[in-house]
Amino acid sequence: MEFFDALHMRQSVRMYTEEKVGKEDVAALVEAAQLAPVGMHNSKGYLLTVISSENVLGLMKEAFRKATGKENDPSYGAPLFILVSKTEDAIEEIAKYDAACIIENMHLAAAALGLGSVYIHGMIFSIRGEKEWQKAAGLPESAVPLCGLAVGHSAQPLHARPLKDNFKVNYVE
Repeated sequence: MEFFDALHMRQSVRMYTEEKVGKEDVAALVEAAQLAPVGMHNSKGYLLTVISSENVLGLMKEAFRKATGKENDPSYGAPLFILVSKTEDAIEEIAKYDAACIIENMHLAAAALGLGSVYIHGMIFSIRGEKEWQKAAGLPESAVPLCGLAVGHSAQPLHARPLKDNFKVNYVE
């Protein structure tokens, strides 16, 4: 898929089939994350946790329910969740921006692979201090979860989004 085709196909998907994401696709998503720009080339500042374990995904959802009182599934039934955490080597002032770059690279890769995905921040923010799911996911105690990407096969056909003028643009020549 050409780059601008992937940009047009990138969208937030909130309904998935039960089909697992293939190993080759998971590897491509991780590769896309590894190619993301991070400030000061500080790749040691981040940890990716690729979660396909139904048990761990369930613990995350349960922690969310306990923390918020909400009954919805914050990852929309996606069979794969890629968590971005900062490590003790992260540069605090830019960690959230770096994490967003990592997520966007994976989000675009998912679109190019024909997969659905959605950026998840609220759930992770809500369950950040819950140790049970973090331990089950193998997170070091020093890692701080920032955000993640829920990924799977979309339950509805994906269509290219038309170009819209979303932002005001100021040209200075």
